[in-house]
Amino acid sequence: MTTFDQQEQHVFGDQINADTVHINPSDGPKELMEYGRRAVAERLYQEAVGYFAAAIAKGARGSAPHYYLALALLGGRRPSRMGREAQQVMARVEEQLDKALQVDPDTGHAALLWAAIKRDHYAGRHDPGPSVSYLESLAGEVDPVHAAEIAPFLDSRENPLWNDAVAVAKAGIKEREPDVHRYFLRTPDLPATAGPQAIMAAGAAMVALALVLMLASLSTSAYFPLGILVGAGGAVLAVKGFRQYDALMSKYDREMAAVTGPTPDDEQMDRWLHFDKIGMLDHALRYVDRELDDLICEPQFVLSPALRTEEAVGDDGIRRFSRYKFVILLLGQSRISVFSCEWDFVRCVVSKADAFDFRYRDITALRMRQLHEAPQGSRLVITDDEGEESEVRFAKVFEMIIAGSDRIAVAIDVQEQNDDAELQPTGATAAERLIRRQLDDAA
Repeated sequence: MTTFDQQEQHVFGDQINADTVHINPSDGPKELMEYGRRAVAERLYQEAVGYFAAAIAKGARGSAPHYYLALALLGGRRPSRMGREAQQVMARVEEQLDKALQVDPDTGHAALLWAAIKRDHYAGRHDPGPSVSYLESLAGEVDPVHAAEIAPFLDSRENPLWNDAVAVAKAGIKEREPDVHRYFLRTPDLPATAGPQAIMAAGAAMVALALVLMLASLSTSAYFPLGILVGAGGAVLAVKGFRQYDALMSKYDREMAAVTGPTPDDEQMDRWLHFDKIGMLDHALRYVDRELDDLICEPQFVLSPALRTEEAVGDDGIRRFSRYKFVILLLGQSRISVFSCEWDFVRCVVSKADAFDFRYRDITALRMRQLHEAPQGSRLVITDDEGEESEVRFAKVFEMIIAGSDRIAVAIDVQEQNDDAELQPTGATAAERLIRRQLDDAA
């Protein structure tokens, strides 16, 4: 199902690597808004601020540019965790949210975001208005995509907005069940049946020759035994050729039946994965017993293909996988909690779940490094279009080393596999930036 925001812009669709996109003078408001949306999705907020500000300067209409500029200015951080810059950031954010509601008073998600950050920033202090209760009264029904954008600024998982986003994630599991596997199947080619058909033709020719010999035996019996032998041999060949032909066509029919039916498009696959992250985050918070209010910023996701997975390249040139590895980083004031697991996107099963936490001062190295060989114990096996498994090499790894023997290593790119295709956003760049900033602040 295609989802649109109030300005009829696609929420999901063709992806870009926002970290490498630069504004061109010829880019119009629509292109700049798309770049900004992708940057927000990838948590590259500095870039997003530039895109949305440029879009507004070039005449972008509606409430969306102001709402998303406010979201980008927050940078995934709660105002109460911003320190000395909180007042200045809040002034800019509130200015944009006020403009969004002036343009369209029915922009409920802008009102809810404003209410959430006001509750966090002005807790126990004078609120110059509009009041939180008034903003919440404007909200109405909020699209689940916007609910997911606002969720990191909520104080509790018991908030109805959070529960709505999790409910959409759970609904997506049921929704994909009958059809998602077809995305990773390719339409089979017609089998090569020339060989079996040639065998059947040879058998039929021999049977025809046997009939001629049998007729000739009416005048001389010498042809009768030869006719029997030729006819028997022809029958055997014909049956053998038919069986081979039938086996090939039966396999083709089974494969066609498997791919016949509704197949989700790229946009739907991205939407499901987007809400899978919300569901997985809810699971992670419960697993490590943390609340949203414990965090200094929104949770950071690092995403990669799992060690054994199927792959498909969409019409948009993006690689998608049947199994993923999720690493979720929950940043507190002095500690980081980490939850990792493998997620079977097709069967919707969590496996290899693990969690631990450590202090910022225990981080001894944080890097993205290029590799020529896979890390020990991390063979990546991808099933290609022919169903053949092949081992591929990691090209880039997000790595965080903790004092002692612990480390987090996530392969975020691979070599020699569909060189013309692009990976989905991994979140590694944003996670590295945020952790480095926190390390600098702690220092």
